[in-house]
Amino acid sequence: MKYLLLLLSLSSMVWSSDYVNILVYHHVSENTPASTSISPERFKAHLQLFKDEGFTVIDLNEAIKALQNHETLPDHSIAITFDDGYHDIYENAYPLLKEFDYPFTLFVATDPIDDHYSDMLNWDQLREMQNNGVIIANHSADHDYLVRHRKHDSAWQQATQANIIKAQQRLNAELDNNVPNWFAYPYGEFSEGLTTLLKDMNFIGFAQHSGGAWSGSNWQALPRFAAAGIYANPKTLLTKIKSHPMPVNESLLADMLTSESQPILNASLLTTEDQSKALNCFVNGGWTEPSRPAPDEFQLQSNEPLAQGRHRYNCTAKSLSGDYYYWFSKPWLIYSITDQR
Repeated sequence: MKYLLLLLSLSSMVWSSDYVNILVYHHVSENTPASTSISPERFKAHLQLFKDEGFTVIDLNEAIKALQNHETLPDHSIAITFDDGYHDIYENAYPLLKEFDYPFTLFVATDPIDDHYSDMLNWDQLREMQNNGVIIANHSADHDYLVRHRKHDSAWQQATQANIIKAQQRLNAELDNNVPNWFAYPYGEFSEGLTTLLKDMNFIGFAQHSGGAWSGSNWQALPRFAAAGIYANPKTLLTKIKSHPMPVNESLLADMLTSESQPILNASLLTTEDQSKALNCFVNGGWTEPSRPAPDEFQLQSNEPLAQGRHRYNCTAKSLSGDYYYWFSKPWLIYSITDQR
C-alpha cells in the first residue's frame, strides 16, 4: 500500500510543475573553443527566447528548495548555470543577464583563480557578481579528472574529499561564508563512489547529462542541458527546455563508470500515465531501438562497441497531448581496467 501511495505521489509531482530544466554554459565568446562556446549575440538571442516564450528564469537556490520540499515551481521554470569561471562570463554574459534581470549560478575552480590565470575571473569580479545576486559554487580546486585513472580506494577518497574541501574553503574565505554546498563535476564525470562521497559530505551534485531536475532526481547527479556549441540552436534548445523529466527510478540505474564497451541501460519508470507508448532513443545522437520488457520498463544498448571516454544514451517519449516530450539521459564513462590500477 505504501508503495502504491508513493507511485501516486510521484505521478502527481511529475505532471505538476515540480521540476526545473537547468542549462549549462561555459564560454560566451567568439574567440574560445567552439565546442563549449556561444557567441554573445546568440546568447542574447537565448535570453530573448526565454522571455518571448514565457519561461521563468528562476534562482537555482529557490528551485532546489522547492524541489526538496515538494513545492510547485512556476510553469516552464529554467535555471542558468556556468561552469569553470572564465573571464568572458564577466565581460559578455553578465551584462546581458543583468539587462534581462535573470539570476544565474557560476561554478568555479579555485586554483586557476588563485594562480591569476589571464582567461579566468578574479576574486574581485566574483565578489561583485555575488553582491548582485549571482550564486557562486564549487567546481573543484584544480578541475582535474576525479574518477579516471585512479583506483577508487581510501587514498582516492581522501584526495578527492580534500580537493572539494579546499575549493569550498577558498570560496567561503573570499565570499564571506556565503557559498552553498553544491558541487559541479569537472567534465560532468562522476561515479557511485564519488556520489556517495558527496552525499556523505552533504553536498548536492550537478552533472552534464541532459534532462530536467525533479524531486525524484539523484541529488548527487542532477542533470543539466548543454546550451552552447552544437547545442546552441534556438529551435532544438526550445524543445529541450519545454520537456519534462521522464520519471525513471534513478536508484536502480547502473554506475556511470563502466568497463563495458556496450553498456546496457535498464530503466524502470515510476509511472507511464502521460507518456505515449513510442519511445525514441539515441546513442551519442544516433537513433537506436530500445526494447520494452514491460510497459513500465525499457532497455537500451549500443549496437557497436563504444570508445573509451564519455557517452550518453538519450530517450524521449511524447506527452499524450503531444505538446512536449518526456526526457531522460544516461551518461557513461567507459574506461579500461588498467586505468583503475
